[in-house]
Amino acid sequence: MKENIIQQEYLKSVLLSQLLLEANESLYFTKQYKQQIKQKINSLNKDLEVIVQNEFEIVYNTDPETTTNILNNIELIIKKLQTSSIDELIFMNAVIDKYKENKEWFKEYGEAEFLKLD
Repeated sequence: MKENIIQQEYLKSVLLSQLLLEANESLYFTKQYKQQIKQKINSLNKDLEVIVQNEFEIVYNTDPETTTNILNNIELIIKKLQTSSIDELIFMNAVIDKYKENKEWFKEYGEAEFLKLD
């Protein structure tokens, strides 16, 4: 059980790192990005890939369909966060807080499902 939690944390770290990397892409054309950020991001990417690859494969091989569905949904969330205004992000944060306060209500009245993979 403890090993599964560690694998989930690695996977979470990879996903959050991807969000950071994609957010930093908007800085690509700035002078600061080209001089300072690019080198640090490339170094971080290399370090993360080495650390996470094995753990990701263990999680994926355990249940490929669920892992793929999770990754697809996380990617959708990341895209929504990337394209949202600050006001929208604040509102989304409030919605997440409400969800955490009353998960049962959201499960009863909201829709969330995994799609079967072909």
